[in-house]
Amino acid sequence: MSRRGKASDVPLARDEGWWLHPAFRGGQTLPLEGTGLGTLPHRWVRSDAPAASGEAGIDDGHAYADLAKILYALNGHRPGPVAGFYVIVEASPGRFAVGQLCADPVVPVQLFEDLVYGDEALARAKAAELKAAQPGPQRR
Repeated sequence: MSRRGKASDVPLARDEGWWLHPAFRGGQTLPLEGTGLGTLPHRWVRSDAPAASGEAGIDDGHAYADLAKILYALNGHRPGPVAGFYVIVEASPGRFAVGQLCADPVVPVQLFEDLVYGDEALARAKAAELKAAQPGPQRR
């Protein structure tokens, strides 16, 4: 007798960003400095502020051009914050900010100035809460 369950018993949900580096999926902390590419381009915003709009061209010579192209595709070929892609950034030693990846070729990360914590675990919990509230695009 087989121990395999019915196909309907197998959960079909999967992480759409499985192929991204864990830091871009919120699984590791992103450093602002020391990335080998200079300072990670970012902007500080409030978490309750409306999303900035605009469309900027992608300069292939920019250090983060490939990331910008990926984020643009993940965001449905629209500029702005990518739903569900929250990250933890070590803003300074011992200060961890919750941020969100943006489909923006110049500033791929927005950091929330009102979501800065002295403990990485607290920041990670807040990012998980935000992701649960805004899980991102569901593909079928």
